[in-house]
Amino acid sequence: MSLKQLQELNKAYQIHSVQDESFKTYGKIIKEDVQDAIAYVLANVHPPKIGNCYEPSVQVIEEYSSIQRLSQKVYGYMDVMAGVVAGHNDVLNGIEYHQGSETIVAVTDYVLVVGHLWDMLDDTYDSSLCEIFYVPQGTIIELWSTTLHYTPICVSDEGFLTICLLLRGTGDKLLKRGGILKKKNKWFIAHYDNKEKVDLGDYPGLIGKMIQIKYKK
Repeated sequence: MSLKQLQELNKAYQIHSVQDESFKTYGKIIKEDVQDAIAYVLANVHPPKIGNCYEPSVQVIEEYSSIQRLSQKVYGYMDVMAGVVAGHNDVLNGIEYHQGSETIVAVTDYVLVVGHLWDMLDDTYDSSLCEIFYVPQGTIIELWSTTLHYTPICVSDEGFLTICLLLRGTGDKLLKRGGILKKKNKWFIAHYDNKEKVDLGDYPGLIGKMIQIKYKK
């Protein structure tokens, strides 16, 4: 699906190209050839028919020399894990951030909704401040630590596939949660209408309209 088609179907929102100048406050595009890793994921990973899945560390992917080069370029030889995020998602029902950049390889086209951490006040963030970007297959982006984000949004019936790089240990279980720190190096607030997450103890700090993107009529 093209950006223009998405814009036509979602006239209530401004959807930008990730190449747009406005993305620069959220991250940057990384130039690196990782087609071998993309091909592996396309051939071996299938998005669940309902919902999303995240495998933070996949050894096969981490062993690709292309992914190792990408990791070294972005993280300067820090201990990094590379995994897969896949699924069918059409809404922003929560938002998170980490210390250290998150690097995302677009195995398929997807949409990313982002915001600025400095606009979060008292663990509350208004979704009207978000910006929405279309990311085509093959694009690699580095998200700054100050970028609020969450699960990619799919633009086809096949769902979305991405490779995700983070500092190793991000998302590991905490012995004791504190405030909006949900897991190690993962600060998260749920949309107040996301009953499932709120009932599990996540703070309902994402206010405003729950952003929903459609890819077909």
